[in-house]
Amino acid sequence: MIRNTEYSDKVKELALVNANLQALKTRKSELEAWFLTVGNNDLKNSKSKSVCYQTEDNSSSVTYTQTQKLTLESPTYLKKLFGEVFPDLIEEHNEPTYKVKSAAIERMLIGLYTGSYTKSSPADVIAQLPCSSEQQAALSKKLKGANFETDVKNLMEIGGLSESDASDYAYLFAEAVVYDTFLRVLHISGADETDIDEYVKGISLSVSVDDTTKISIK
Repeated sequence: MIRNTEYSDKVKELALVNANLQALKTRKSELEAWFLTVGNNDLKNSKSKSVCYQTEDNSSSVTYTQTQKLTLESPTYLKKLFGEVFPDLIEEHNEPTYKVKSAAIERMLIGLYTGSYTKSSPADVIAQLPCSSEQQAALSKKLKGANFETDVKNLMEIGGLSESDASDYAYLFAEAVVYDTFLRVLHISGADETDIDEYVKGISLSVSVDDTTKISIK
């Protein structure tokens, strides 16, 4: 074993740095866990996928993001449910592997699996908006149910709604779009639309959804 003053100083310094790194890693994990809890609570009952926390001088920020990953567990059963329109919705490869072709269909499958849908039509939600018929007509062209933040912004700017009301109606509209997309798929597939709940059950058994979270720091 080699001992001298130069090596000893370097050993002490590296040991100190390593101890500080371990302490920082522990603290980083504790802070990330805190933001995971806070972020999850702040996005509860919201269609927003992320929330950003900033310092008072806006020099640093922490963003909490939620994502949902759709997995087709039984594409064969989905093919049976959707019939001839299945190739229009799901891409099939020779391996075979399957991939949902559009974001709207992915949102539909995720919404049906998680129960995030309402049996009201998008038009019904528009009609419920507490604003003038002219504003409703304008919003019917702007609301899409695809981007929660954009829908909230349009409801506030065009409809004059408060942020709280805009969030509630944007949430309801997004869920109505999920169900409306589902009904349109059933219709074009020629499915028996008298037993819709059974189709929802079938889809729920054919897919799965994994929730993941991420903390990003600037």
